[in-house]
Order: sequence, then C-alpha cells, then structure tokens
Amino acid sequence: MTPDDVSQALFQHAPAGLFAMSTDGVIRSANDTFCNWTGFPQDDIVGRYFLSLLARGSKLVFETRFMPLLQTRHPLNEMLLSLATRTGGTRDVLVSLVVDDSGADELIYAAVFDAGIRLKYERDLLDARRTAEAAVARVRIMQEAAAGLAPATTMAEFGSVLRVSAETATDATVSVIVAESDGRLELVSGSRPLAGSVDLADLLPVRECLENGRPVLCRSPADIEASFPTLAAGLDAEGVEALCLIPLTDDGAVSGAIACWFQRPRVLDANLLDLLAALATQAAPVLERIHLQRQIEHQSLHDALTGLPNRFAMQSRLELLLAEAVLHDRTVAVLFLDLDGFKAINDRFGHEAGDGVLRQVAERLTGIMRVGDLCSRFGGDEFVIACDGVDEESALEVSRRIWDAVCEPLQGLAHGSTISASIGISVFTPGVTQEASPGALIARADEAMLAAKRAGRGRETLVTA
Repeated sequence: MTPDDVSQALFQHAPAGLFAMSTDGVIRSANDTFCNWTGFPQDDIVGRYFLSLLARGSKLVFETRFMPLLQTRHPLNEMLLSLATRTGGTRDVLVSLVVDDSGADELIYAAVFDAGIRLKYERDLLDARRTAEAAVARVRIMQEAAAGLAPATTMAEFGSVLRVSAETATDATVSVIVAESDGRLELVSGSRPLAGSVDLADLLPVRECLENGRPVLCRSPADIEASFPTLAAGLDAEGVEALCLIPLTDDGAVSGAIACWFQRPRVLDANLLDLLAALATQAAPVLERIHLQRQIEHQSLHDALTGLPNRFAMQSRLELLLAEAVLHDRTVAVLFLDLDGFKAINDRFGHEAGDGVLRQVAERLTGIMRVGDLCSRFGGDEFVIACDGVDEESALEVSRRIWDAVCEPLQGLAHGSTISASIGISVFTPGVTQEASPGALIARADEAMLAAKRAGRGRETLVTA
C-alpha cells in the first residue's frame, strides 16, 4: 500500500468525522465516518450545505455565532452542535474548524468528534459534584444544629435552632411541636397553617404523626386530599401543596414533631427525609433533657404532696411583687394560714388521711385565688398566700373566703370531718410599711396568725406595719 493509499484510508476511516467545505458552507468532500454518523451516503453529503445537516437549534447557533467568526479566518475549536441524522434523530458532536487560504479556493476544514461520551462524563461529573455539595450542606446543617442544640436550656431556644435547621434543609415553612407530659401540644417555634380555625391537637397530620410515631408525607394537593379530606380545602387556601412531618422519638417515646409545610408539590426524596430524620434523632435527647430540667426546676420550687409552690417560690414571687408595688404605688397582702383541727385528723384517721386533707385544702385555696395571686404550702399544715393590689379591706374579704373554703366538710378518709383555720394578714403599703422584704412581710403575717390562735383559733388577725 502506497503512502497515498494510507493517507486515503486514514481520511476515510479515521475515528473522527472529516469534511471540507467552501466558505459559503457547501460540503466539497467528507469521509466515511462523517457520512455514517449522519446516515447519508457520500453522494448526498457532497454538495449539501453544512447547515442543512444541523438540528434546528444548532443551525441557528452556527449561523449567527460561528459563521461570522469564520469569515474573519478565526479558527473554531470544539463547538458543541447536534447533527440531524437521516433517520430523524440527532447526534451530539464537537466540531473544530479552520480556514485554509493557501490554495486558489479558500476551504474550511472540519474535524467532528462524537460528544456523547464526553457529555455523559460531564453529566456524571456534575452529578458527582452536586452529590458532594449536598453531602457538605448536610454535614453543615447537622453541625450547626448540634452546636445550637447543645447549649439550649429552654423550649424557645430548642425550637428556634431546630426550626432554622429544618428550614435550611427544606426551604419550607416549619413548625416545631412538642408534646407535654400532660398530653398538651405546644408550638414552640415557627408558624402553622389553620392556626385561626383548627386547634393544634386537631390538626390531623400532627395528630397522626404523634400517635403513630411515623413520618407523615403528602407530596401534592392530591395526596393531601386523599389523606386529610376535611383539611384539604383549608390547607389549599393557605397555599400548602405538600407536607412532611417527622416525629421526635427518644427510647420509643414520641415527644414532638418537625412539621414542614411546602408551598408547591415536592418529591420528598430519600436524601431529604434522611436529613430530617437525622435532625429529629439529634434533637430528641435534647428535648428530653430540657423536659427533665423543667421537671427538676418545678420540683425545686413546688411541694411534692400538694403541687403548690413552696416557700422558696413564694419568697421569689414576693420579691417581684414588692418591687412592682413600690414602682407602681400599690399594696401587697400576705395571708398566713394554719389549719386548726388538723392534728386531730391525723391522730384519728392516720397520716394518709392527713395528706389527703392537705391536698383538699390546696385544691380549695387554688380554686378561690384570683389570677396573679400565689398560694404556697409553707410547711406542715401552714399555707401562705400573696395577693397583689389588695388593701386591708380586700385582704379581710379574701381571708373570709379562705376560711369558708377550709371549713367545708372533708372528703376521702376523713369524710364528713371538718377543720378550720387561723389566718394572719400583713399588708405592705408603699411609703408606710417600714421593712419591705418578703421575710419581714411573711414574719408579720405569721405573728398575726399566732395572735389569732391565741384569741381562740378559727379567727383572723390583721397587721399593717
């Protein structure tokens, strides 16, 4: 085989399409590879305008962007174009062009390479990059959530961190909902749909998530209609077109939920659900810790038998009331209550009956208190009540209500028995009372109570300074 034969074979069977065309775009020669890619035989290719072999979009791009550059003798490298094949399909190719003006006629030489493999590689690379970026974003969200949740000591702090993390992950409106030990549901952060018309406990997606301990997913309005038909119209009116609720579970107990409300249909793919589940798993122990902290704080400030605030809580409350009384020039009354006949109940019916009496008295006192008044068990059978904005006359009226409530017949083990109370009252008046401290006010009320006992029990005594 002569060198010319080799050159001709190389031209015809090269792994790239090769052709030559005039400066006005008419193909003068093309190799077999190029013809095979288009599906046209040599006779149909030679004499055609190159533009006629391009798909519509590529034809416009080549004509408006690349041909003007060729007219300036500018070489073009790796133009991404689509060939229109004879069978009606397309083939993505990379085309490089150069102008040869060495001969009598200027020619444009073209090399055409199959772009499919390269495009697939670029798509795979892009997918890998997106996957890596999503992984980095996930790690960042989890790290920021961990950093924010670790020092959280209140429900507000906990809810805010978890809501922001979930909103970053989902681009949704997020509600953080907590189930209290008494069964109440509390929205601790964020907003929720139907707040003006449906109680949180009756918001069916929330109820289902908390009762079943499993995610609740609705990816479209049709899903919402199928799952929650009674709420579908209301949710649609508020623009909710998809929803996702993830339970907060610790040792099998459901303590709350992350609720995501989307303004458009969502795929809710496995990656997103895994991220939300990871946030929930991270948040659940923190929520349990805050619950325990609140329980410990409550126990430190409340009497275990009656559930009433204890003397420490009363002293703290009085400090606040006295400061506000001085600031706003109003009175504060303290009533010190000691039960008469309680020892006899204990001796006759036993300590269990005595405990029941103390609980009954606590319930009765709580039932007659105004909003803002504080009733505490001070110790034994002694109770202290703080009343804001109550003068001497009003304090005596409160004392009589207390006495009437205490003297009602008892229930439980001491059924039918009665007790009474000796009550001492001290009233703080700004500018008049000499010593304005919780301890002094309580001590004066205690002294007044003892005076009432000495006077015959079942009485009341009032001191003002």
